[in-house]
Amino acid sequence: MTILSRMDIAELSRRVENMIRFGSIEQIDFAAKRVRVRSGNVLTNWLQWRVGRAGRTKEWDPPDIGEQVMIFSPSGVIENGIVTPSIYCDDFDASSSDPNVHMREYPDGARISYNHSTGELIAHGVKTALVEASTQVTLDTPHVHLTGALEVDGPIIYHNGMTGVAGDADNSITINGNLIHTGGILSSNGIVLHTHTHPGTGGPL
Repeated sequence: MTILSRMDIAELSRRVENMIRFGSIEQIDFAAKRVRVRSGNVLTNWLQWRVGRAGRTKEWDPPDIGEQVMIFSPSGVIENGIVTPSIYCDDFDASSSDPNVHMREYPDGARISYNHSTGELIAHGVKTALVEASTQVTLDTPHVHLTGALEVDGPIIYHNGMTGVAGDADNSITINGNLIHTGGILSSNGIVLHTHTHPGTGGPL
């Protein structure tokens, strides 16, 4: 039977204590993807933080200074630990308390949220957005509402008619360049262009 010395017991106790520690991030090396964590009086060496995916599918979502985390060290050697974000704290509280909402909030105030009880997806506070697709982008919905201007660099193709209101005089419809119309009628204020005549012209204009 092996009897542990006081030194062995102290070392074992230290390792057990170091298996799971809580602290806050004090330093970040983004290039090396390492952090140093303050846990009580201990400032760790540079440790990796856990990520969602790091294979063929990769994710980049680095932690912040002051973020509360857990250090997981299976062997009890904190120098070999992995930092696992994150835990709510006074400095970084939750963005919502609604059990139906999944939300991500960014430092500039932008928020992306989905409410699974209402089916509402919201991207709020975003300054610009880019969707780049090499083949096609499809919006499969009965109605699309744009509150601002629509700028199109390529041709506009429609299959089921076009309606609209020009608004006041400053918002009149202006076309620079050729306007070619084929088939159907072209009507303005009740006058059909290709059948309208003036006295003495001998036929349609």
